[in-house]
Amino acid sequence: MKKKLKVAVGMSGGVDSSVSACLLKEQGYDVTGFFMKFWSDKSCPSKRENSCCNAEAIKSAQEVARKLNIPFYVVDAKKLFKATVVDDFVEEYKNLRTPNPCIKCNKFIKFGWFWEMAKSMKFDAVSTGHYCQIKKDKKGIFHLLAGKDSNKDQCYFLYRLDQSQLSRIIFPVGKLNKSEVRKMAEKNKLNFADKKESQEICFIADEDYREFLKRHLPRQYFKPGNIISLEKQIIGRHQGLINYTIGQRKGIEQLAVKDENRKPLYVVGFKKKTDELVVGFDTDIYKKEMMLQSTSWISEEVKEQAFKNLKLTVKIRYRHAAVPCSIEAVGKNKIKVIFNQPQRAVTPGQSAVFYWGQEVLGGGIISER
Repeated sequence: MKKKLKVAVGMSGGVDSSVSACLLKEQGYDVTGFFMKFWSDKSCPSKRENSCCNAEAIKSAQEVARKLNIPFYVVDAKKLFKATVVDDFVEEYKNLRTPNPCIKCNKFIKFGWFWEMAKSMKFDAVSTGHYCQIKKDKKGIFHLLAGKDSNKDQCYFLYRLDQSQLSRIIFPVGKLNKSEVRKMAEKNKLNFADKKESQEICFIADEDYREFLKRHLPRQYFKPGNIISLEKQIIGRHQGLINYTIGQRKGIEQLAVKDENRKPLYVVGFKKKTDELVVGFDTDIYKKEMMLQSTSWISEEVKEQAFKNLKLTVKIRYRHAAVPCSIEAVGKNKIKVIFNQPQRAVTPGQSAVFYWGQEVLGGGIISER
């Protein structure tokens, strides 16, 4: 008799990971549920835990595991999450970059630490409720593709995964639409099909990220300074460069450059040495090219395709459309990206992810130069 493959499922208490566990069991896998407990901000005024891993979420995941009759464990990832994800988030903002903590979490926590733990417990694979697909070609190379549901697709956040990780991951809901997942939850009496989904950063419990940063950074990072135009005209005061990001309009709505009939202004850059915020018009925040650092690729084969492919596209942020581009290597793990058409608000710290149709090839972090 063939041995069942053992799969460790990261269960959050939400519908996607719960249906993933359900599907895997139906498909004959030996399934165990794991709830990952992440760091919560004790300095938050409400003292409320992260919605992704609070008592309610644990209770929901436990109930699903009970209904599916699978083992269930709560595992503590708080210290590693704080050091790897939260501290990096704060450090990036401190340096006036806009990070994406979910990408770091997926690489090092959900498919790094979690897999290493599962492997030590003799599991064959890990699984989550991500809307992504993995396909293995005839050469044994694993490819990362978008989920069937384009509105829920999450492969952008996984561009840093490598072959060793992809070879041990199963995404059961990647071939389904969200509506199909909900129907499956109802069919199996998993009674949270209408549970609200969080779109915010999980460790920022109940306020704007700026308030979070104020509690975790010295006052010097919120020092006021001048707001200047591209022509170096002083037109106002800001309350700390850390409160702004490229393309932002909020906080400078009342400002205007002389003789421009109060044409809307946007953040176009920072002068760190003089604590000056540089603003300009909408046309000033379009870029024809950008530089990436810390680049990584799903495989060497897709990297080779990316440098040759005339149909390469790139997303400069999660909800941005993938746009045509070409790339040039300019150093170790550094790439110059040239857009076919200029793009608005290219923001240092964000991830730029390369695609070939529905397939993710890799990506990197947008740098300041």
